[in-house]
Amino acid sequence: MKKWILICAMLGAAAQTHAVVGSWSKQTAHYPIYFNDGYAEMPFNAPTSMPTLTSFVTSVSYQWTGYGNGNTSRVVQICYSKKYSTTLERCIEITSAPQGVTHNFDGLDASGKFLIRHRISGGTYPAISSALDTVTVMHQ
Repeated sequence: MKKWILICAMLGAAAQTHAVVGSWSKQTAHYPIYFNDGYAEMPFNAPTSMPTLTSFVTSVSYQWTGYGNGNTSRVVQICYSKKYSTTLERCIEITSAPQGVTHNFDGLDASGKFLIRHRISGGTYPAISSALDTVTVMHQ
């Protein structure tokens, strides 16, 4: 009986380490893209009240909308950089999924910055869009 209680307690503790404690979400309007094969990066900053290295990403959900300039190709990425850094630590391509959830940033500091980068080719320029992209960071 003691073994079962110990196993249940261990499983409960393991489950709690993956529990979501909080989240933050931001929407950002598209920046113009001025030339063929150009790009725009929409930033999503954690709230300034979130302290560094106390909460860690458990998942990131996103939603992006394309530019309506008649482009013939596009690449969309979601990227991460540390709170006070301009260096991108990690980027993943999300071109084929305009909305989704990723675990590629799990364990990173949730006070960092995410961005969605759109690179387009073809169509007319400047490419101007009133669309919004959204990032939601779940953290523990």
